[in-house]
Amino acid sequence: MGNSAKMSNMYKLKSNVTKFCSFIENYPKGKESIMGLAMDQHWRFFDCNYSPISLELRRNKVGKKNFQFDISSALSPFFVFSENALNALEDILLPRGQVLSVTTKSKRKKFFGYYPTNPLSNCLDKEKSEYRIAEKGIIVDRPVLIAKNITDEYLFSIEESIRWVFVTDNFKRRVEEAGLLAFDFSWEIPTS
Repeated sequence: MGNSAKMSNMYKLKSNVTKFCSFIENYPKGKESIMGLAMDQHWRFFDCNYSPISLELRRNKVGKKNFQFDISSALSPFFVFSENALNALEDILLPRGQVLSVTTKSKRKKFFGYYPTNPLSNCLDKEKSEYRIAEKGIIVDRPVLIAKNITDEYLFSIEESIRWVFVTDNFKRRVEEAGLLAFDFSWEIPTS
């Protein structure tokens, strides 16, 4: 990554749930959620034991319910992308993660699960970040990233955290150029 990309702004990958709907998982009692399973993976590929999860549409903050969105981050670090988003961002997403089948009640629009598998090392500034120690790893509440250790120009996770996924201005530009809906770039990540 060149110097200009290193100076790029970074954001938490998330969806806008005020204006747009999102997905929640419908899973049987006693089974671990996809969020828990994804965190257990520690950014490694899901193996052949993965079976498609069932997703239910969740209303947006104003009470509307529709499939007019291209990302849902409600199950982060497991994301749901529309087929349109997957096609528009395929060259970014595929080398950096795993696309997984999901089932929804949408008749006209197809959605896919996405799990990033490209963690970067030594990127969390532990002195400036807010985090807690947990059973499965650390839970980062407010990250500060070490800019010189960010080697990806688009999308990445960090080894130090089991939940956060970050994107850069380059990713934001591609989303905007493709006219994709529901991406929220309001949470800018500070760097040191």
